[in-house]
Amino acid sequence: MSSDLNNEIEFLVEFVNTRDLEEETDAVAEPALLRSWIAENTGELVSEPDGTELQRVLDLRESLRALLRGNNGHEPGAADLTALRAAVERSRYRPTLSPQGLVTLDPARADLSGFEARLLLALERLQTQGAWPRLKACTDDGCQWAFYDSTRNHSRTWCSMDVCGNREKTRRYRRRKDSG
Repeated sequence: MSSDLNNEIEFLVEFVNTRDLEEETDAVAEPALLRSWIAENTGELVSEPDGTELQRVLDLRESLRALLRGNNGHEPGAADLTALRAAVERSRYRPTLSPQGLVTLDPARADLSGFEARLLLALERLQTQGAWPRLKACTDDGCQWAFYDSTRNHSRTWCSMDVCGNREKTRRYRRRKDSG
């Protein structure tokens, strides 16, 4: 797998994981935190989002999580994808030419909409390169941590076998034991 593809995977996974459901923390829950996260992870400086813009990006993150859960057997509903559809409608791209003569698409704007466009470009590149189905969210409803499934048969369902996998296996064992 190319380093560019690995970068796209890492970018999407890290963004979705800015919200930790188990710990009940959110690394981008405030405008300044989101602005700082974008600068650290893209090198782009965007103006501090207002409350509406912040909520828009948080909703997009949860739409992406719903897609990752879809890659792990939980079909997203229409409402889950509303923020993603809105981001697609807002996004604008421009072709750029590398020194080697390669044409690529980049966000046309360097603002919050540009950040959303960058997320969508990462998603599109992973889909066209066949890596998308391997990006998943943990099936444990209390976790939903994003991860890349590197197993040979694409069968990983939990973010961690030691934590979420063990919890689920223990639950199943107790249900079997209690039912007779």
